[in-house]
Amino acid sequence: MREERFTLTRTNLYEQVADHLEEMILSDDDLKEEDKLPSETALAEQFGVSRNVIRESLKLLKERGLIDSRNGTGSYITKPEAENISDVINRMALMDEDIDFKCIYDVRIILETAACRLAADKITSSRLSKMEKMLDRMKDKTISVEERRETDFAFHISIAEATGNPLLVIFVRAMKNVFISMIEKGIFVQGGIDDASMRHAKILDALKKHDAKEAEEMMAEHLLFSKKNVEDFTLENK
Repeated sequence: MREERFTLTRTNLYEQVADHLEEMILSDDDLKEEDKLPSETALAEQFGVSRNVIRESLKLLKERGLIDSRNGTGSYITKPEAENISDVINRMALMDEDIDFKCIYDVRIILETAACRLAADKITSSRLSKMEKMLDRMKDKTISVEERRETDFAFHISIAEATGNPLLVIFVRAMKNVFISMIEKGIFVQGGIDDASMRHAKILDALKKHDAKEAEEMMAEHLLFSKKNVEDFTLENK
């Protein structure tokens, strides 16, 4: 990491230091994932602050998903995971009364119908085979709710990955926590498991045929029926 001196005000020093470190991590072409940051002592000297301030700054960078602190060895640069964003989005959705399940499904339809359309042309036989196994698990009514919702989400992620667009994958992964809560509600509606299995099978069949239009339509149909299941669950549990 290049040596620089910084002028800092006395308000929220640790946040300012964290912001400067983040800028350096993101803008310095010589820094890459798994590179080790300078020691707390070296950073304290570089920024002209105490080691306590540096520790708080590093905690903040860890929360942002930019570093991993390893006991006894120091702090290392990491690539932020979509799961970090997912936690934030879920909190925002829970705390904002204007965001309901209908808003969530609107976003799902925008993202995932597009993903299906793109994936249909590019999806490989090996990925289709893996998705077939996921579908088999979803048809098994003995699996736990947790395994069912994780398998369901993995099916949708696999479609996003098949597009070859890593940013689309990030967007879908970032919605995981709000998606998962919707998937779980649909499980408890009468006939919800059978309906979900049938509609996932239709999506998979369209992808096997590499039919982009049908894949897009089957995903839209699945999500609209899933939305109706969540609406029914919500009304039943008021």
